[in-house]
Amino acid sequence: MLSLAANGTAPYRTVLTHGFLVDADREKISKSKQSGYEKPQTSEAYVGRYGADIVRLWTASQDYRNDIVVSEERVNKVGETYRLLRNTLRFQLSNLYDFNPQTDFVPAKDRDGLDLWFLAKFLRLEQQIAAAYAACEFHSVYQHISQFVAVDLSAQYHDLTKDRLYTDAARSLRRRSTQSTFHEMAARLCQMLSPILPFTADEAWAFIPEQTESVHLSVWDPQAGASLLEEFSPGEHVTRVWNYMFEWRESLALPALEKARQSKLIGKSLEAKITLTIPPDLLSQLEPFRANFAEILNVSQLLLAHLSARPDGSLPDPQVAVAPADGTKCERCWHFETDVGSHSNHPGLCSRCVEAVAACGTPA
Repeated sequence: MLSLAANGTAPYRTVLTHGFLVDADREKISKSKQSGYEKPQTSEAYVGRYGADIVRLWTASQDYRNDIVVSEERVNKVGETYRLLRNTLRFQLSNLYDFNPQTDFVPAKDRDGLDLWFLAKFLRLEQQIAAAYAACEFHSVYQHISQFVAVDLSAQYHDLTKDRLYTDAARSLRRRSTQSTFHEMAARLCQMLSPILPFTADEAWAFIPEQTESVHLSVWDPQAGASLLEEFSPGEHVTRVWNYMFEWRESLALPALEKARQSKLIGKSLEAKITLTIPPDLLSQLEPFRANFAEILNVSQLLLAHLSARPDGSLPDPQVAVAPADGTKCERCWHFETDVGSHSNHPGLCSRCVEAVAACGTPA
């Protein structure tokens, strides 16, 4: 009011206003309630128990334009999200222990299709986060990141790449491709989280190879990510095929594998051979991506067959059949392969694992 009186203008360009802090019964928390009053943001009951970053994350998760409910249950829930974010960074960083960006980095154009698919999704997330920060929509930042980490990273990408990370040869192109993607994701995720998780983001940043002293001294450039996304963005044809693969994984393959497990036909999914019967035009499109699809399904073998038309000329829906995998279980990667036992020095390994062992310096 003094600025308005003296200068005729407000002393700020932008201002945010927020609602009241209310308790679980939606009663306003105020000093007028003498008994039991405490400041939730600074009280030992919250910061001491959960840590400052979890309290910050809880604050960011709230839509400040409305009244904010403070309760143990809500802070606990955000604490679970925090652990998911932290464990996601830990998983990526733990797989960069032997990665040197100077010598091992794989350019986007040479990366595996699975890595490019999830990196593209990640870079689209980055654009959403940049827009949310610009609009001061901090709760949207929390929602978008936590959803992506829970569904796309933890439940899909990390799970699908464990086989190549743990069993491919250490210097194989496919493993280095995933490590290069992890390296980019971890750095950009730390930068996206640093305004709301400053301690955690800086701690994780210290373990990313070839990074600056602190994440808070780095420059986050979402436009660079947008340029990278445009550079290797898959065409409409490739995008359609990858969409089909993940759609069929969820709607056809996973239910069929679960049914086979329940009937004791197989145990783990790697004990399975899947035959996917699809229309001829889709079969020709999917064939070049068959190895990727088998990896996405986490099965030892994947066969593709074309659907026969009905008498009226129409095609039935795609079909999935599950059978026990051919061959013998490899002792190292647990895939069932027909060439296990064909290598005298390593009779329990498949050819891929024999090559990986040889690359480590052990005679094959």
